[in-house]
Amino acid sequence: MQTRGLSSPSSGDITVSLHAESLARPLARPSVRSEGAHVGPSIPIHEADEDDEYPPRWPDDDAPPRRRRAGGWIVALVMMAAVGFLGFVAERRYRFVEVVAGKVPRPATVDPRVETFVAEGEHALGHGDLDAAQGAFDKASVLTEKDPRVLIGAARVAAAKADVPWLKVRLLAPDAAEDLRTTTSLLGDDVAVARRAADEALALAPQDPRAIRAKLDTLRLGGDVDAARGYVLAIFAQALEPETAYVLAALDLAQPAQPLPAAIDRLRIAAAAEARPGRAQAALVYALAKSGDTPGAKSELAKLDAATRPYPLLPNLHAFVSSDKTTPTPTPTSTPTPTPTSTPTSTSTPTPTPTPTLTLTPTPPSETSAIQLAMDAMRRGDFDHAERVYQGVLAGNPNDSQALAGLGDVLRMRHDPQGAIDAYKRALSVNPSYVPAVLGLGDTQWAQGDHAAAARTYKSIVDHFPDGSYPAYVNQRAAGGGTVTP
Repeated sequence: MQTRGLSSPSSGDITVSLHAESLARPLARPSVRSEGAHVGPSIPIHEADEDDEYPPRWPDDDAPPRRRRAGGWIVALVMMAAVGFLGFVAERRYRFVEVVAGKVPRPATVDPRVETFVAEGEHALGHGDLDAAQGAFDKASVLTEKDPRVLIGAARVAAAKADVPWLKVRLLAPDAAEDLRTTTSLLGDDVAVARRAADEALALAPQDPRAIRAKLDTLRLGGDVDAARGYVLAIFAQALEPETAYVLAALDLAQPAQPLPAAIDRLRIAAAAEARPGRAQAALVYALAKSGDTPGAKSELAKLDAATRPYPLLPNLHAFVSSDKTTPTPTPTSTPTPTPTSTPTSTSTPTPTPTPTLTLTPTPPSETSAIQLAMDAMRRGDFDHAERVYQGVLAGNPNDSQALAGLGDVLRMRHDPQGAIDAYKRALSVNPSYVPAVLGLGDTQWAQGDHAAAARTYKSIVDHFPDGSYPAYVNQRAAGGGTVTP
């Protein structure tokens, strides 16, 4: 009998139902089976309730995470150590902490106008226009604080300006005492400016040959030849460069001996590179004349005469070339020995013939000639000898105002401003109207930065002495011209 509405499931239906049920059930972890156990579909250990986690946790799930956490700490420590080491290396290289603390200046952004001003300064310096060159470098220094090119350029301009009184001191006639004092004073001012610029440049770029060359040149200008020679090896590799050739040749000219041929050759290199005949050409004329090559000196002097811009020392060079510069060393001359005569037979005593003698030691010089010797020593840059001569004069006459003022000049050139001021004041206490002492006092005060005291000293010169008996810059400084450079 057949019942309607009921039917038995077919095998296909059963298969589809089991397949769907297996898909709906979560994946079960295989259970551990013992030997002989029934091999069949994997089933979970327990039925999943609503509160159970998904996926289900197993009894041995706690062990691996602990091992992973320990390994993670080790990796983190290794990474931290690596980062710390890299930070240490970076700090040693770039000094971030000091930069943040302000101990190391941050690199400043260079104004594009600096490049223009530096180029203008170099061009003007190469053409001998020192005022234009100084103006260009001054403008560049306003836009950037510590640019080595600007500082080195300013030092080069200051040295070129100081070279004018430096060479003039060597060109002056021995009897030009007043002119020598004035020129020496101007040289001291220019050397002080050049030294400051060179020191700043060398501090910022200690390995730059241009900065080293500027330092050497300022030492030579200041008369410290031995210290200057200590920098020669650092720039000798650039000896064929025109400016380096000039600096090395000028260092040789600072010696009292006659110029060496090598120095003259270097001056020819430097003079040939000048766009307009300038300090190298003038030094070449001086070196040739000093070495005795008067025709060669006149030939080179003609180039200065033909220049469109007259060199400041042109009259002095003409006078030096035309003068007798040779000071031959006295050599003993043979004096004829008197021919012996026969002894007279008379009883009268013959008149003895005086035996000629050769005086090897000169007679002690007078104070005037001693002061002249000191001035000659200063002209050569031999300040030690000049000081000894002045001290010798003062030992015999402590109130010699000329020797006191000369001693002040020497001390000033040897960078002893307080000693120079004391010497000038001693000279003025003896002779208040001695212009070189008053002028030296004012110049030293000005160089020390005491412009108020210097202005008072300069004003006393203007008030008590006629115009023309002192340099033109005295009027300007007496009126408060704080930036006037003689």
